[in-house]
Amino acid sequence: MEDEYVDDMESPTWEIMAQSPTLESNVEQVMTKCQNDIEQPNSHEGVHDEDEPEYPLSDESYHSIYSTDDEVDPPYYQEAIYSKKSPIIKVNSRFENVTDFRRTLIHYAIVNEFEYNLEKSEPTRVTAICTNQECKWRIHASVNQDGITFQVKTFVDTHSCIRSNKSGNKLASQGWVASIVKDKLKSDGDVSPTELQKWIMKNYNVDVPYFKVFRGKEQAFNGLYGKWEDSFEKINAFKEELLSRNPGSVVDIEFEMEGNKKLFLRFFISLIACSKGFLDGCRPYIALDACHLKGKFNGVLVAATSVDGNNAMFPVAFGVLESENKNSWIWFLELLRKAIGTPEGLVISSDMQKGLEVAILQVYPNVEHRECIRHLYSNFKKHYRGDIFTRNLWRAARTFNATEHERCLTEIGKENNDALTYINENHKKIWSRSKFGTKCKCDYITNNISEAFNAWVGELRYHPVLDLLDSIREKIMVRFDKKRSNLKTWKGTLVPNVKSYLNRISKNLGDYEVCRSGENRAEVKRSEKRWEVILDERTCTCRVWQVKGVPCYHATAFIAFKRDPNWDKYVDSYFTLDKYKLAYALEVAPMPAKDQWVHIDTEKIYPPTIKRPPGRPRKNRIKASDEPKKRHKCRRCGEYGHHAKTCKNPSSQHQPSTSKRPRGKSTQEREIN
Repeated sequence: MEDEYVDDMESPTWEIMAQSPTLESNVEQVMTKCQNDIEQPNSHEGVHDEDEPEYPLSDESYHSIYSTDDEVDPPYYQEAIYSKKSPIIKVNSRFENVTDFRRTLIHYAIVNEFEYNLEKSEPTRVTAICTNQECKWRIHASVNQDGITFQVKTFVDTHSCIRSNKSGNKLASQGWVASIVKDKLKSDGDVSPTELQKWIMKNYNVDVPYFKVFRGKEQAFNGLYGKWEDSFEKINAFKEELLSRNPGSVVDIEFEMEGNKKLFLRFFISLIACSKGFLDGCRPYIALDACHLKGKFNGVLVAATSVDGNNAMFPVAFGVLESENKNSWIWFLELLRKAIGTPEGLVISSDMQKGLEVAILQVYPNVEHRECIRHLYSNFKKHYRGDIFTRNLWRAARTFNATEHERCLTEIGKENNDALTYINENHKKIWSRSKFGTKCKCDYITNNISEAFNAWVGELRYHPVLDLLDSIREKIMVRFDKKRSNLKTWKGTLVPNVKSYLNRISKNLGDYEVCRSGENRAEVKRSEKRWEVILDERTCTCRVWQVKGVPCYHATAFIAFKRDPNWDKYVDSYFTLDKYKLAYALEVAPMPAKDQWVHIDTEKIYPPTIKRPPGRPRKNRIKASDEPKKRHKCRRCGEYGHHAKTCKNPSSQHQPSTSKRPRGKSTQEREIN
């Protein structure tokens, strides 16, 4: 059977519109003439006498509106809406061309669970009959007088055969699979062929072989995003197009030579709208992270992400590296420094990426390097477990007070001195708020803002490299425009998140006692604790105000005590609407389609070499140490932690039945007996 889906992945025209070849004034005459000339009904359901057999036995039962089959066009067209799950084909149904009709017929046959053979398969006419020779199902369609559109002329839509797709359907080709899974791949690029097999069986009731589904998925993916190999050919043109439309951006590409071939290695993008917006309107905070690409070629997507004044993710730079290692991170960070320099108070936060610590020391030796506490705790828990470790480690990370930080570490040391030694020797980066600098105005102890970028990118990681990079650029363009639109609805001088925060903490100040020392200095008491607040210096001995940039509870109590209505002057400028406007001031330029990019006359770029890791491919991911593990339940005693074979406990009263099913009788027979 010829596969009508292979050459062209464009969707067929599922909606078939009614049209009339006559003028509106002649419609009634034509309709009357049709009723006089045609004695049988214009529907595939048919009309049968009670004495007639249920299935048609002769050609007289064909649903035809005229005597010939190829020469005469019908006087009018029926209106039919074609649904993929409930397809309807009728006499007079019209299609764009012969390919459209063939595809529709294939889908119709699969959904209705039958197969057909082609008696005629020509550019001007198609005739199909059921594969069962005794069945009278038949359809004939041919080209109209315009020489392009196709129309059903004769249709017997009644089967006298037994039909089922349970054992497969020869019409369900990889092209057909590609056509039905295309929309699903847009929303879930990670779906496996096995899952697609089950999905096709559930929705279309047809069993398609695994490798046919595998190839169909690949064909659909190529139809959506192009071939993986082709995405590297226009990578140089993409770079030049970005630079020409976004002057001032930093875009670079690196290759490696393999003989005479130039292989793709790395790509870096920092759009001018992002780099300038970061420098003018964001806090000097950069979170670095990498996530693996899920496509045909190996590599990692890396990103440098910041936060705007409203605590939303702000992409600064992104790119593709061949892997996480010292050289690739140095290359990325040097280009990042070229784009943003080294702003005062710069903080870089990271997880435990390979080679990143050495790269930061080489490129940014004097910045504050923070370590994500979540990853620190994950490593720590592999060696030391217990509530006292967990509780004190997180308290040590969250506190802004150096004395409290040391007290928590001391508690860990009392429980196990080796645990404290492990922390001091293996985690020398800054991971506690008590050691954070006061210029960045960001108190994040985790690297979650990078995880937010990874989630924002989402399914794009399954796309070819060029489409991945271009799609992220497009998402940034749309995101910046949306932020500017939201800004028009905001009022006042502070961003909404800070206004909400101040409104929340200013309502529960009854327990705080303010003892003024002067116009801008006071002691604030609560129970037996006491803090010094200096308003004009924006400081409090709790250090929350200095680190976060917004007033703490103690400062808020003093401000409320003074009844000062001007709260804005006590908030850092990073959280003002003026700064927020600067962050999103520049637009990311739109770009035309790939075929309209300026041709770059350079050497052909080849995809990187696929390096398969040694050993059998892993199916299950490596679970973190704090993830719950599956516990085995003993079927003998009902307790967890051992098998019935090694069980030494007394058996429970209600044991599961271990008797085997008697042979020779079916389930229904046993139920009857």
